[in-house]
Parts: sequence; C-alpha cells; structure tokens
Amino acid sequence: MDKIQLLAKLNPPTWLKILVISLIGLGIFFRFTHLGQKVYWYDEIATSLAISGHTLAEVKQEVFSNWGNNQGIIPAITLDKYQHINPDRSVADTVRYLITSDPQHPPLYYVMVRLWAQVFGDFPAGVRSLSAVISLLIFPSVYWLCLELFESPLVGWVAMAVMGISPLQVFFAQDAREYGLWMVMILVSSAALLRAIRRETFFTWAVYALTLSLGFYTHLLTVMVAIAHGIYVVIRQKFRFDKTLRNYLLSSIAACLMFLPWLTVLITKADTATNLLSWITFKTDSPFDLIGIWLSRISRIFFDFNLASDDAWVKNLPAESPLSYSIPTIIASLFLIIYIFIFFIKSLSTNASLFIALLGGFPGLTLLFYDLIFGGIRSIHFRYQLPLYLSIQIAVVYILAFHVFLAKNWQKNFWQVIVVGLLISGLVSDVRFFQSETWWPQIGAKNLLAMSQLINQSNNNILLVSSKNDYNLGVILTLSHNLEPKFRLLTIQNDQLPIMPQDYKSIFFVDDLENSLAHQLQQDKTNSLKLVYPLEGFWQLDKNQKT
Repeated sequence: MDKIQLLAKLNPPTWLKILVISLIGLGIFFRFTHLGQKVYWYDEIATSLAISGHTLAEVKQEVFSNWGNNQGIIPAITLDKYQHINPDRSVADTVRYLITSDPQHPPLYYVMVRLWAQVFGDFPAGVRSLSAVISLLIFPSVYWLCLELFESPLVGWVAMAVMGISPLQVFFAQDAREYGLWMVMILVSSAALLRAIRRETFFTWAVYALTLSLGFYTHLLTVMVAIAHGIYVVIRQKFRFDKTLRNYLLSSIAACLMFLPWLTVLITKADTATNLLSWITFKTDSPFDLIGIWLSRISRIFFDFNLASDDAWVKNLPAESPLSYSIPTIIASLFLIIYIFIFFIKSLSTNASLFIALLGGFPGLTLLFYDLIFGGIRSIHFRYQLPLYLSIQIAVVYILAFHVFLAKNWQKNFWQVIVVGLLISGLVSDVRFFQSETWWPQIGAKNLLAMSQLINQSNNNILLVSSKNDYNLGVILTLSHNLEPKFRLLTIQNDQLPIMPQDYKSIFFVDDLENSLAHQLQQDKTNSLKLVYPLEGFWQLDKNQKT
C-alpha cells in the first residue's frame, strides 16, 4: 500500500511529459490524415443514409421498384442522392430515419454528424472528420478517470501516451460511426461516478446522471456499463442503503427518465431492431473457436498489424489469419489477463481493482457467456467489447507506471524494455493503418474494394444485378462509392430468372444465388457463371463464353 501512495505523490517528470506530448502529436497525425483513403464500408454507408434525410423505405421504393421503361434498369447516379444531404430535409428527418429504419442506434451521434456534415461536407472525409475530432476527447477523459481511480497524475500521463498511439483508438477515430463517442462517454461517466461518490454533492451526482444519459443516447450497451457501476456502488457500500447508494439510485433513475423517449421508440420498434440484429445469432462450430477469437482480439488494442480477420468461419470459410499470428496472440492475451488479475489483488487498492474489473469484466464476460450458452457471436465483435478493452488499457497503464517508476535495478530495466516494445508496436500498427485502404474490422471491405475494381475494369456495358433484400442494398450502396458512373443496376425477385438485356457484355450478381436462380443460369450453356467472392455472394456472368 505504501508504493501505491508513493505513486500517487509522484509528479510526472519533464522527459515523460515531452514523450507523451510527442506521442499524442503522432496520434493526432494518424487520426486526421488519409481520412478519405479507406473504403467507405457497409456501416458507414448507413451513416450517410441517415444524415441524407431519406428513409430506408424511400430507398427501397426507388431502387427495388421498376424504374423507367427499360426492364427496371436504373443508372448509378440514382443512388448518389441517398449518400448526400438533401437540403430540403432537416435533422428531424435524420431522427425519423433512425426511428423507422434503425432504432437500435440512438440518435446522439447521428444528430451531431448531420450538423457537422452540413458545415464540413458530406463526403467520406468530411463525415469521418467528426470522429477524428471526438477522438481527441479521449485524452482528457482517460486522464480524469485515472485521477479519480488512482489519484495519480503520473498514471494519467502514461494513459494519454498509450491512448495516443493505440490502434484501437486510431481506427475508431477514422470510422464514421458512434463508437469513438461511446468510448468517451464510458470514460467520462465512470469518472463522474467516482467523483460523485467522493464529493457527495448534488452537482456531481447531476453530472453523473447527465453523462450516463448521454451514454444511453450514444449506444444501447451503455446499460451494461450502468449495471457495472451499480454493482460497484453496492459492493463498495457493503450492501448498506446509505446516502451514497441512495444518490446513485436517484441519479440512475434520472438518467433513465431522460432516455425514456428513445426507450419508447425501442419498445414500439422492437421487431425492426430484432430483424436488423439477426446476424449476431450466427453460431460457431465450437465454443473453443469463440473463446480463442475473443482472446485474440484483446491483443489488437495494443498492436494490430492488420492481418486478415479471424472470424471468417462465421460463413464457413477457411480461416484467413495465420496460426503463427493467432496462437501467440491468444497466449499473450491469456497471460495478460492472468497477470492483471494477480497484480491487482496484490498491489492495488480494493476499490480501484473492483471498479476496473467490473467496468470491463461485466460487459465483456456477460456477452461471452451468453454466446457460449445460447449461441451467437456478440462477444467477438470488436465494437461491442469497448468497455472491456478500455478497462484492460487502463489496467496495463497502471502496471507500467507502477513498475517503471517504482521498481528497482533489473526489474525497472525489464519494464522499460516492455514499454519501449509496446510503444514501437503501437506506432508500427499506426503506420500500417496509415498505409492501408481497408482494415480488418470493416467486414468485407477488402472484397468490396476488389469487387468495385473488377467492375470498373470491365467494358463499358456493365450491369449489376441484385435480388431485393436489405443486405444487398447496403452492398450496392457501398459499391457505388467506388464504381464509375457507367454501370447500371437491375433488381430482381429472388427466385425469378431475369431476361438479360443483349447490350450488356459484363453482368455481375450480388446475391447468394443458393436457389433455383443459380441453377437456371448454369443450365444456360451460352453463359459462364463464376462465384468470385463467396462471403459477399458476388458472381460474374460472361454471356459470350461457352462452358
């Protein structure tokens, strides 16, 4: 306990401040450069559609209905208006889109990005720049939480250094979704709770209620963070209904009441939200696959070299990540978790250890156990595990600061080498991110980029055929960002063979085609049908080749 108090009293040395400021500067560079370089992927397409002011029903009405007089064929330019702000629509229309088409996403981020895009542009770089700006709030947020948890400015400075170059933070800083804002709200609401417990004033509890409510309006899984907060308060107060527990309950109730309008939307639109989240019910072949991927993801918050996604098995495809990478990261993550557990029991105050364990462990393990018992892949999706990843980062930060500044002799040198290696790995990861066009969490982005390049390299008569479902609509909108205006789109019923126009030499299908349609196309010996990208259901039909 003496070392804990000593660490709290240590002031950050000048060399550390210079190093941290330099790393933050590099982190800012990686966050704001090449904002428009990476593929504008499936989820970001939904963001642009939301801020356009149109609804999903309007898009489907135009794209999936017969258009013009040429067998329902529409030009690519038709899709463009659904990816840009309609000046005749307002912020209220963005909220209307979320209510009718995407209710599982609360409106805070989308209202912000709509207002932001009106000023800075609705092209990919303009929309993503809001996430880059929000990511800068990570630095004061994690510093504040470290002060409340450890009462140590030194730990706060080390935390800012790690957050500055973390590939986890850099990726979400360039993703036009709400997850960067959610990380800020997790950190801020947690710090606000600890401060409210320490100060016990009306103002501090009101701040906690407000930040928790903003977290609800950012992401629904904030409810897991709120439950973790509640468990912490109950255990900390030794299950006594005292002033602190009463104030916590009143603040939490106030936050829930502020969230009540959107909660009503969720209840009334429950069927829509359930249908949109059906993909998380995919099952693994073995629980060991699930646990292995869950563990391997943890290492990516410190070093991530953009090796292929390790969840290709979801579609029963061969795993893309080499075992030479996956196995060491699983072992490293398992060792890290065990070491954090042992260190915190021996060397950290009970309250701080409990808070970190609950903040990350409750949401992370709840999702994992639910998947193991009932099936699903919720626990291995990177964005759903952000409370766990933030908690692990904070735990590692404290361990590094503890050993680097309080250890003696060879132990201090050993931990200094670990810090250098961690920083170099983070910077290498950031450089790879800087150079890349796609990143592994962007599901299918690499294939979608290759698909668009294949279409663009074809001759001038290009037709893209799609069946009528929501997923294919998202793929088409994603492709449209990288396709030349010359292509045309034809939508068909899933089980009906279309009459292929004779003036199109290159025809591509976006569909799984696991039905009679594929069989009918293959029976026509004047066609050559080839499955190019199985995960996306992307087929190429050459009309002039004999099989």
